[in-house]
Amino acid sequence: MISATAEVKPGWGQRLAALALLVLLGGVFYLLVDQGLLVRYRYYRDYLEQQQNRLAQMGRLAASREPIQQQIDKIQHDQAIIGQYLPQPAPALAAAELQQRVRAVVEAAGGTLRSTQSLPPVEEGSAVRVAVSVALTGDTGNLEKILYDLESQTPLLFVDNLEISARENRPRLPGGRMASYTRIQLNVQFEVWGYLRKEGG
Repeated sequence: MISATAEVKPGWGQRLAALALLVLLGGVFYLLVDQGLLVRYRYYRDYLEQQQNRLAQMGRLAASREPIQQQIDKIQHDQAIIGQYLPQPAPALAAAELQQRVRAVVEAAGGTLRSTQSLPPVEEGSAVRVAVSVALTGDTGNLEKILYDLESQTPLLFVDNLEISARENRPRLPGGRMASYTRIQLNVQFEVWGYLRKEGG
């Protein structure tokens, strides 16, 4: 018995469909590759722009450093500014001098100094803040003069944490009698402080 096997050849329709599918797959592959390359291109382009901007900024900072340093040196050696610092070489000496200055100001203004106490020094950048706490009694005129004299002197002083309480007081007259009128007596507490230059500051 003889068997014949018939050879089936693909038709033109099948060939065209296969070719179209191949072109379609190639196009999809190309788009995927192209899209990936485009994303990477954009990433590197943005990164390059950021680095160029950063480089330009650093160049501007480097160009302005010398003038800024000159201004800092000028300020540090300006005698008018140096004169605003406490002149003593150490915080303890500056605090003692500050207490004497406060005593002189209070007595000159007619107030009564009850106490002064030095506070721990505090480092602030290139300076050290030296402060004393003050307690005194007086009237409004005394207090106004004391505050003005402290804050208008050189070196520069600052008054902070001001607390005032008032009470009526009947003054004693020279003959020992009590006056028929009353005065307002102020009990005042505050801190006064200035700056001491640190070595090399």
